[in-house]
Amino acid sequence: MAQTTRHKWLNRLLAGTLCVVAVCVVQQASVLMAADWSSSMARNALDKWVAGKTPYTAAQRDQARRALENAIALTPKDATLHDALAQLHSLDGRELWTTGAPDSPEIAAYKTAMQHQKVSIALRPTHAMAWANLALMQYAINDTPQALLASWREAARLGPREAAVTETLTYVATQIWPIAPDDLRAWVEERRPGTTERLEAIAAPQQ
Repeated sequence: MAQTTRHKWLNRLLAGTLCVVAVCVVQQASVLMAADWSSSMARNALDKWVAGKTPYTAAQRDQARRALENAIALTPKDATLHDALAQLHSLDGRELWTTGAPDSPEIAAYKTAMQHQKVSIALRPTHAMAWANLALMQYAINDTPQALLASWREAARLGPREAAVTETLTYVATQIWPIAPDDLRAWVEERRPGTTERLEAIAAPQQ
């Protein structure tokens, strides 16, 4: 009889524990779903802001940042979220741009962007666009040529046919054209024939 009573007690305890676990799972799932929905909205809006398709306010930008940061707090190994937050901070850097001095707010924004971009790359090292964006950020903060070129070449290796990668890498290469190595120039010229001639014509009156 005592054995039966103990079994009943254990069964009730197990049932109660399972209910608690189920409630926790449901609550956690709800939190994750809410974070995913909120961050998805932020990423969709961010894509349009970066492309210049829609205007945005400081309040909207801050709301997007909070949504992404909250989502990262829940899923810190989501490369897409880090990539999005990197783009948001890059957008800040672009909007804040003044002189580009090392202690300027825009450089601080780009450096924060780079931190998230590097996390994204560590989590997803074969994503060509992430490497291209890193090269763009390195150009913005006037990073060392060695670091910039390493990122540029990795993006070119991973995404030789991706339109967005080509556009970004072409822009970076043309901005550093006077010091661009031969392989960068050849890569750009292959995809954008006449680039060398055009840039030389622009530079000619200044010589």
